Amino acid sequence: MKNLILSLCLTLFFGGCVLGQDYRLVGKFPAPQIKLTAIDGKQVNTQDFRGKIVVYNLWFVGCPPCMEEIPKLNEIVDEFQGKDVVFLGVSSSSKNDIDGFLKKNPFKYQIVPNSAALMLGSFGEVAGDGSLKLGFPTHVVVNREGFIEVKMSGIKGVEAVRQELRKQFAGK
Repeated sequence: MKNLILSLCLTLFFGGCVLGQDYRLVGKFPAPQIKLTAIDGKQVNTQDFRGKIVVYNLWFVGCPPCMEEIPKLNEIVDEFQGKDVVFLGVSSSSKNDIDGFLKKNPFKYQIVPNSAALMLGSFGEVAGDGSLKLGFPTHVVVNREGFIEVKMSGIKGVEAVRQELRKQFAGK
């Protein structure tokens, strides 16, 4: 089973490299195209974000570093308010767990619950044994053309997000 998953991932990756001329030209990985349902019931389709920067925070309720960084992430949302940027908090936690968590810990990202498979399939990395792995929290910044500029796990990713957004909006 692990070999099948690894083969599928490699096929998709190399297929994208061969077919995706832009990927080779800019030297970046294209972001996955995904459709999600946010905690408020609104549909989120990343196709609708073309021309905007998208910032993902992959997290779950009960993750100490995830909880520690939320105030800093909220500051970033405030700093870039009114700019063409979308902030998505993609979580493996259930809607009920997140609802309870958000009552005590406001998080200004648009929250998407129940997304463990999406997080692993879209942003996980293949480990040496063929399994998929993903550190928490993970931060991903996608540029206006749909390519990943930053992907970093851990609390240090907060500053990487801030710096990338400042770079993307410099002179704008």
